[in-house]
Amino acid sequence: MAYTFNPHYFNQRDSYLDAIYAVLERGMAAKEVVCSITTGFRSIPSLRTKPGLNPYHASVADIGYGFDSVQGTINRIRMGESFPLIYEMLVFELDTLRISEKQLSPNFELAVKEAGPEVYYLVEYSRILNKQIGEMIKEAIRLSQELLGNQWYEIHARIENIQVIPRL
Repeated sequence: MAYTFNPHYFNQRDSYLDAIYAVLERGMAAKEVVCSITTGFRSIPSLRTKPGLNPYHASVADIGYGFDSVQGTINRIRMGESFPLIYEMLVFELDTLRISEKQLSPNFELAVKEAGPEVYYLVEYSRILNKQIGEMIKEAIRLSQELLGNQWYEIHARIENIQVIPRL
């Protein structure tokens, strides 16, 4: 699909892409720590067998892949690659991150259910980091909405049907 942008768009596009990339870098840093803590949960007998631990760890990993994917698309745009659905890809990837972040909370609550006092500090730290990850994703989406304007909503409406495909 061809998009028409006003001339100032091209002057500001790289600034927005840089900002989105930087926000995702901060989210990725939080994700790395959460992933380490999640792996550490496996060594705690009271948490090792909790039903939400594997889905929680998978959701955290899914977010990491999503960050990588969005950053890859940003790099492709920066390098001048142009293909018909590049902005659909950007919106799709960011919205997929939004969905993945929503999956953290219920899985996290299952993973830490009945956690002992010896790990409360890790549980609390994970909660804080999960919140930071969510904030970074929301900020990246907000920036992409500013970048694309009303076209972001048009694209999102078209890709929503793809989002309902079940994911593992």
